[in-house]
Amino acid sequence: MKIIGMSLIIRRILIVIDTPSNFDSSGAQWAWDSTSLKAFQTCPRYYKYTMVDGWTTAFKNVHLTFGGHYATALEHYHKHRALGLDSNDALIEVVTEALLNTWEYSGSRDGVPIGKPWDGMHSAKTRDNLIRSIVWYVDEFEDEEIKTLILPDGKAAVEYSFRLPIDFGYMLCGHIDRLCEYGGAYYVMDQKTTGTTITPAFFNQFLPDTQMSLYTFAGKAIFDLPVKGVIIDAAQIAVGFTRFERGFTFRTDSQLDEWYEDTLNDIERARQATIDNQFPMNPTACGNYGGCAFRSVCSRSPEIREQFLKADFIKREVKWNPLISR
Repeated sequence: MKIIGMSLIIRRILIVIDTPSNFDSSGAQWAWDSTSLKAFQTCPRYYKYTMVDGWTTAFKNVHLTFGGHYATALEHYHKHRALGLDSNDALIEVVTEALLNTWEYSGSRDGVPIGKPWDGMHSAKTRDNLIRSIVWYVDEFEDEEIKTLILPDGKAAVEYSFRLPIDFGYMLCGHIDRLCEYGGAYYVMDQKTTGTTITPAFFNQFLPDTQMSLYTFAGKAIFDLPVKGVIIDAAQIAVGFTRFERGFTFRTDSQLDEWYEDTLNDIERARQATIDNQFPMNPTACGNYGGCAFRSVCSRSPEIREQFLKADFIKREVKWNPLISR
């Protein structure tokens, strides 16, 4: 276990070293994903702090951590199933992996690894609830009529990281959880977790939405298939239960054309903002999603903001880079 863990760390370091920067010689970003696009669209100042400067909070976001483990488990489940493993064996594989990934090793005693279970300090987003949600998802959708596409190289179209060159030397990057066929049509599939009740309004938030438009655009461009949109499998994570709902978000060709032109405009605006070093804040976004982490910084006088950044945040060892595959 110790050797495996170290090999994964070394491989990750090598990937980072071998991956080019997503910023060009002028300092402007040229490779973009939905995370960096949304950051700039939300607030140019937020984009500067997180993407250009690399500031982040000292503590990991429990929602992102839980959602990451959950999505990875289901990606791997669908991959196992597409390549012929039966449902029960596939479930055992991903639950075992999730248990290992959520065990925080702190060393060894007499050659035996020691540590403790991951604790996100959240009443619902717990290790136990993670495992329960994975198992219950399989129970809910085990007999689904959705088929994972098999690529020409024989690999399942699951956990697919892409780099898509576009106009003006830019590149769009991302990670498709699953490309599938349902009802005679092609879709990208994505997993979402939430703590709130899943209603039609939950799925309505994804139209318009940069991430879902990017997935659909990339699915059509990379695989040369008439991808209609994204299937969203949503899980409501609560203390005593996990509830699932499946929804769809569609994109027409003209909607994707419009999204693409708007995206190029946003990238150009971000490039000019970087060259001019002018990143105006968007006050209307300060209260989004419970409040921006940098709200306390932006509320200060400009000449002392750097002090508060250094006091309350840390800089990533490696900046967010869409070119790094998962």
